[in-house]
Amino acid sequence: MQIFENGNEILQPLLDRGGTVDITEPGVYMVGKPLIIGSDTVLHLRAGVTVKAKDMSRCSLLDNGSFTQNTYDRNIEIIGGIWDGNCDRQGIEPVSFAKDRNMYAYDPHRFTGKLLRFAHVHGLIIRDAVIRDSVSYGIQIADTENFAVSDIHFDYNCHYGLTDGVHINGPAAHGMIRRVHGITNDDMVSLTPSDENHAEVTRGAISDVVIDGVHAENGYTGVRLLSSGDPLTDITVRNVTGTYRHNAVCLTHHNIHPGEPIWMDHILIDGVDASRSPWGLTNDCFTWWETAAFDGCPMVWVAEGVRIGTLEIRNVRRQEMTVSQARTVQIDREAVIDRLTVSALSHHFLHGKKIPVLSVEGTVKELSVE
Repeated sequence: MQIFENGNEILQPLLDRGGTVDITEPGVYMVGKPLIIGSDTVLHLRAGVTVKAKDMSRCSLLDNGSFTQNTYDRNIEIIGGIWDGNCDRQGIEPVSFAKDRNMYAYDPHRFTGKLLRFAHVHGLIIRDAVIRDSVSYGIQIADTENFAVSDIHFDYNCHYGLTDGVHINGPAAHGMIRRVHGITNDDMVSLTPSDENHAEVTRGAISDVVIDGVHAENGYTGVRLLSSGDPLTDITVRNVTGTYRHNAVCLTHHNIHPGEPIWMDHILIDGVDASRSPWGLTNDCFTWWETAAFDGCPMVWVAEGVRIGTLEIRNVRRQEMTVSQARTVQIDREAVIDRLTVSALSHHFLHGKKIPVLSVEGTVKELSVE
């Protein structure tokens, strides 16, 4: 495999021209600073093309031109390629990195481990790509309307935590995330209107997003919907499959903006076929958050303190091969749901466990069970 040590010098002038940039020559293009893509540009990496971070570069691989600006880019498309964060050669100690992540206010120029970063975009497509060995999120999208992420394979060695797959920050609207698979050491897909210091590029409401097709074996969590000060509305989650150490789908919060409302409305979860992972992580992986307590994590979970207008959960199937106390669908204490509709929920435990398929400990004002 040919290695191009001057990847920035080869690729950036092509991106600066805009239009369609078609990289056909196979090889590993090493970059020591972010590539920048602007409006009305299609970047197509053909088979055998890898963009990889240089040792100790501590940089994202690709940013859009307006990422650090108050202007907007339009019509950006990324097709194909292997995007390799080379996480083990960045000289970062994983546990310290996780512990210290919120010590500083957000700065787009400070390395926080994200690989592909997009903000302030109208019209964004990312498809048919492999995201490999990120220090933190693989794909981060913020303040973006009309976006589509599809057919993405995550190939993480799990040496770091905080390694979401697709991470959406608000404000964001009119989005589709389809057919993402592989393994991450955090959420495969996360919708996060407001975020921690290290990740809050922007904040605001997220609405009108469809997530359809998420699969992991020995995954951390499939889909996380998180509200901590800005709402999540009109969200559809379909076809989450595989095995997970934590949750297949969770509706939760993270107390980043204390005292602000935790609000979700018009949420549909349709099609979860998942169970507990029978495996843990190997000794070389980031296991700081892996504790025995996680054995109780439900497959579909509404966390304590979450407030929801309308929630529908249907077509949940669980074939449990492990010995587990985890519930299949659980509404925690102090969660409040105005209207909850559930239908077609089933589970079977190989080891004969007898626990409810639906556990409601919080407040549900109107419950419809079909």
